[in-house]
Amino acid sequence: MRPNAHCNPTRPYPRPQMTDRRGTPGPRLLLGLAVVATLLVACSTTAPSPSPLPSLPPAPAATPTDVPDTFDIPSFTPETDPPEPTDTDTGSPGTPPCDIDAVKASHGLIDSDGDDRTTEVVLVAADTCSIDAYPELSLADSKGHVVAQADAAGAGAIDLVGGVAYTTEVRVSNWCIDVAPPVAIRIAHDGASIVVTGDSFPDPDNLPPCVHQDAPPVLSGTAWAPKA
Repeated sequence: MRPNAHCNPTRPYPRPQMTDRRGTPGPRLLLGLAVVATLLVACSTTAPSPSPLPSLPPAPAATPTDVPDTFDIPSFTPETDPPEPTDTDTGSPGTPPCDIDAVKASHGLIDSDGDDRTTEVVLVAADTCSIDAYPELSLADSKGHVVAQADAAGAGAIDLVGGVAYTTEVRVSNWCIDVAPPVAIRIAHDGASIVVTGDSFPDPDNLPPCVHQDAPPVLSGTAWAPKA
């Protein structure tokens, strides 16, 4: 016979609780979950923005360069002899004629140019004054006898600046006469003559050849010009 449950009550055994079949998570699974959680947190965190680079000053605006249509090329003017006075050159109005005692003239070396003998006469005035643009010349021997003459080759006058040297080239040829040296060059001016100092012209030891026996010596002079 089964004992009567009501007569012999016994304490029932506790009913075992149902456990999750999956059991307690293992260590590896917990470690994996921790790594995933860390990655999620890292991804959700805003990445720090890079530090801005120092700003540079703005570059100056380019200025357009004007290109000239033409280029200035330095001009070159060759040296030329000063122009000879013309018939209309009469010097500056009001310039007084040169005082013959305030003008000095001399000549330099004598050159041989074929049948001609030439020399440069230098004229210097003490003050600004006027003189014929082309000299009227003569040659006189030691006794004062005029042995050759030359009219002015042109008209007009030229102003001499005080202290500035002016020159003329004197030329003589066809020397067929006997004279008493030394022979001096004279420049006619204002009714008198300016005597040119220097050696005898022409040189008695180097006279021009006689080309035309019956003709007098041929004498000439160029226009006065400032000495180069």
